[in-house]
Amino acid sequence: MLERIQKVFVQVTGITDFAITPKTKLDNKEIGLSSFAIIQLYCEIEEEFDVEIPNAAIKKMRTIKDVMAYLEKNISR
Repeated sequence: MLERIQKVFVQVTGITDFAITPKTKLDNKEIGLSSFAIIQLYCEIEEEFDVEIPNAAIKKMRTIKDVMAYLEKNISR
């Protein structure tokens, strides 16, 4: 799952030399993205995993680990 999220990150940002880890914070200070790019990242994650992430859930997500936990609970197997 982490590899797929990394792939999406590279697609959205074009940044290939930043390794996503579960501890990576989803804020513009940690990953250097604008708020718009972070929204794009969530949209592409939804597309990649065929899941809809409600805004209320997104607001609670602080790290990649949070995203992975949400996906594990909500993706079709």
